[in-house]
Amino acid sequence: MAKRKKKQKFSPESSLLSEEQIQASNLPSFTSSQDEIRKAVEQNASDRGVLLLEVIVSLEVDKLLALVDEISELQDKEDFFYLADKIGIQINALKSLDNANPPVHYARYFCLPKILIQYPQLIFYYRNIAMLSRKVMRGIGLDTKSFELDVIEPSEEIAHKLATYFNEITSELVLKGGVTPYRHIIMMSANLGDSLGGTSRNEVGRIAMMRVINPLINYLHSQKKLSQVLYSLKGKIVINDDDNETEGAGAAKRKRLNITLDTNIEKILEHFDTYRVLYHEIETTNGNKLLLNRQLKWKTDKGTTVKIGPDLHSFVDENDMFWAAELKGGADPAGSDEHWKTATKVLDRIIEGAKKTNRTTPKLSFIATILVDRVAQEAQNWIDQGKLTSVYNLTQMYEKEEEMERFLKDMDKFLGYDN
Repeated sequence: MAKRKKKQKFSPESSLLSEEQIQASNLPSFTSSQDEIRKAVEQNASDRGVLLLEVIVSLEVDKLLALVDEISELQDKEDFFYLADKIGIQINALKSLDNANPPVHYARYFCLPKILIQYPQLIFYYRNIAMLSRKVMRGIGLDTKSFELDVIEPSEEIAHKLATYFNEITSELVLKGGVTPYRHIIMMSANLGDSLGGTSRNEVGRIAMMRVINPLINYLHSQKKLSQVLYSLKGKIVINDDDNETEGAGAAKRKRLNITLDTNIEKILEHFDTYRVLYHEIETTNGNKLLLNRQLKWKTDKGTTVKIGPDLHSFVDENDMFWAAELKGGADPAGSDEHWKTATKVLDRIIEGAKKTNRTTPKLSFIATILVDRVAQEAQNWIDQGKLTSVYNLTQMYEKEEEMERFLKDMDKFLGYDN
């Protein structure tokens, strides 16, 4: 008698598709894959690394540290003891430096007024040793910008005030935190890194916007649809509290570039990249405009004002908001949810504002460097509900030609071109 074959038990491993594959097949096409997320994080890390190196080079940190070491070797220690009570230095802090193994030169932590007058650029060093930002210094009436950036000599009175303020704080830091031969470098770097954090976050957003607008400019020019570009240049990297300003005295001067068929767009974009462009307005040959980071005020029938401020919006045929989009440049997967929540608040405000002012609701889009599964699903729900017109994955746009083409073709429509 022939043996009966044993019936195979079903197991997940024997199924054609794993649970992850089934879930992935139900996700929108703009969902970021793990590989795309890794690439986005890698690009973001590279951008931040280059930024840090540019800051270090522009501030000549190596030269500052060498100058501090040179002064440390030449400066008489007795000068510090003699002036200690007059310029905010605690004697016990000096003794802590003497008792370190090996002993640490006083000038690596503490400054004399005459040194700040002779070497104004060292105000940057001692300010960072004292864990102070330039913004804080300006807030307390001791603005250091002209000394640090323009190397203008401070008056004796200002030099004394600065030295005293720095030394008072640094004395506490030395007594409570201790010292090592390289602690001064760590302290300066830590505060520099904290200052860089704000600049870095703003640069992430600026670079993301540039990655959206640059290919659009190229495309519009190739299609003979680009008329003008309104922009400003932030210049080479320097940690500056005015660096993030787009309006007012600290803002860079805006320039208008008229575009012709002979305009060398590639050369212009390269220049924009080098000097950190901020785009403000793109005008097309049909008279319509793409506006960036503009605030609009819509009036309701009751006379109240609704403030609207999307990252991008188009002005088409007298319609001050034909299309609008929010752009999120961060690549941290853990922050994707928060980026989506922030964006939807802005987009919801536009929808509500349109209702309150009896306007046609503009077409709305969401652009992000990455979209994790949950965010992508929620974005798809918005599309299904008719609240969103489109979603663009910025990483996919640079990885897949068809995604960039989809974005550019859609922008044609959002700028009033029917083809």
